[in-house]
Amino acid sequence: MAKIQRSNYLPYIQHHLDTQGDEGSVVLDIQCGICNEYRLDISGGTRDLTSSSHPPTKHLEAHRYLPRYVQNGLERTVALACGHVFGDRCVRDLQSKGSGDLVCPSCGFRAAYKCGHAIRPALIPIDGHELVRDGFPLTISEGGEDPNNCLECRWKLIRSNIRYALADECIFCRQMDGAHMPVDKTAHRTHRSQHIDIGLRQTLEDVVVLIWPEFVTRETTASAAKAIEDGDRHQAHVSLLNAMVRSELDETIWYRTRADKTMHLTKEQLKRHVQGVAAIEDSVFDLLMSSTRDPRRMW
Repeated sequence: MAKIQRSNYLPYIQHHLDTQGDEGSVVLDIQCGICNEYRLDISGGTRDLTSSSHPPTKHLEAHRYLPRYVQNGLERTVALACGHVFGDRCVRDLQSKGSGDLVCPSCGFRAAYKCGHAIRPALIPIDGHELVRDGFPLTISEGGEDPNNCLECRWKLIRSNIRYALADECIFCRQMDGAHMPVDKTAHRTHRSQHIDIGLRQTLEDVVVLIWPEFVTRETTASAAKAIEDGDRHQAHVSLLNAMVRSELDETIWYRTRADKTMHLTKEQLKRHVQGVAAIEDSVFDLLMSSTRDPRRMW
């Protein structure tokens, strides 16, 4: 007789998500712990009901799973960052009745980023017999990182880093002057050169990491290859952004200095600089938005 697992805690069940139906495998039979009524679609024997290849019911193309789920007493499964899973509909109902914050009904974990904004549950993308262990973020209880910032706050931090690195005034000279320390043109030329040659790329590397945090996933047959691919993508985007910055702003980054009041930008140079910074920000923002389409990566 097959062993049945009814826990709703991912560290106990995630290894069985992709083995439902295999001979001798553990069978998941999990009810939503909020309503204690509907079965979650990660349970054994439900996969044939969850395939997106089924012809959609008319007018329900975006929710093709719904008629079969309602008929069979199923709910889509969502994971909270703490590692507990519940029914999607029940979690949304729970959120609508509260203040916007979500507290895990099983362990009391407050689903909020360190910035204070709410962490949305992650859908476990059940689609027939497709593999799913690598299809949603690693939870904290499985070794994932405690999420730091929501998308909006990540963008604010990214934009702050960009504007620091691409300023038309030398930030180092401004800081020294603010601390009442002497500044001179020779020192300015040295640290401006170091910033453009070294510091700029380091800032862009930090920005890319904020867009795509280091990829940590459950170990699967494809996870190692994905990690290598992720590292290659990081370096490619850093190089691309660096080339864009150098081609657009090489002459104006950190050009003005308080060490020499005669060093200033013309109106035309300042206009091009502002336009160049805006173009870089737009490109980075597009990358950030595209990163949200990778449901594996982060909360």
